[in-house]
Amino acid sequence: MTVRSRRARTGLWCVTAVMGAALMSGCSEDSPPPAIKFRAAKPAGDKLGFRPTPGSPVTLSQWPDACKLMTDGEIRAILPQAKEFERKPVKVTILNMDPLSEAAPGTTGDVPRGGCEFGFALPSKGGDSSRNSSVSITVTAIADPAAVKKRYLEDKKGDSKKKGFTDLGDSWGVEGCYAVQNSVSDTGADCYQGPYLFEVGGSSWADGVAPQPGADAEPAENIAAVKKRARTWQTKVLAESVRTVGARMS
Repeated sequence: MTVRSRRARTGLWCVTAVMGAALMSGCSEDSPPPAIKFRAAKPAGDKLGFRPTPGSPVTLSQWPDACKLMTDGEIRAILPQAKEFERKPVKVTILNMDPLSEAAPGTTGDVPRGGCEFGFALPSKGGDSSRNSSVSITVTAIADPAAVKKRYLEDKKGDSKKKGFTDLGDSWGVEGCYAVQNSVSDTGADCYQGPYLFEVGGSSWADGVAPQPGADAEPAENIAAVKKRARTWQTKVLAESVRTVGARMS
C-alpha cells in the first residue's frame, strides 16, 4: 500500500482543482499578493497649448476635461499592475481671481469636469478586481502664467503658517508644489505649471503600499503604518502623476 504524506495529498488536490475548475490561483488563502511595482512617469499625451491673454483668465468653456489629463497607459507607466480603471468627473466652482476687479464674462462659475478622480485596482489580499486606489487631479485656475504664479505664491504664503506644511519646490517636475499634511493620512499637494493652477490627491489601501500591522498592534504602530502608506503614495505615485500632467500643461 502506498501512503502519501499530508503535504503530498494537499499538493495533488490543488493541482486537480486548478485543472478542473481553472479558477484557483494558489493553494493557500494566506499567499501574499505580488509586490507592488512603482515606476517613473512616461508622459505621452499631447500638450494642451493654452496661451491666455496677459492678465486674463481663460473662459470656462475652453477648459480641458480633467478626466483626459492622464491616460490608462500613463497610469500604468507609474503602476504597471493597475487595472479596472474608472474616472469620476468632479465639478469645480471658479471664483474671480482678482476680487478687486470685475470678472470677465464666462470666466467664473461651474466647470462640470474641472476635476477628476482616477480610480483603479492594485493587487491586494482581497483580490485585485476592486478599485482600491486613486489619483485625483483638480484644476483650480487657468490664466496668464504671471497671474497664476502670483496666486500660487499668495496661497503658499498663507498655508506656510499651518502645521504640516512642506515646500516641494520644483522637485515634482513642475514650477512649484507644496503640501500641507492636515492628518497622518493626507497626501495632497497644490501645484502650478505655466497657466495652470491645480491640486493633486489620492490614496490606496492595496497591500504592498505599506506593511499592515497585525490585529494586536499598538496604536503607535498603526499610526506609523498609515504615515508610511501616505508618504509612499505621495512620493511614488502622486509626484509621478504631477510629472505626467505637468508635461501636458507646459
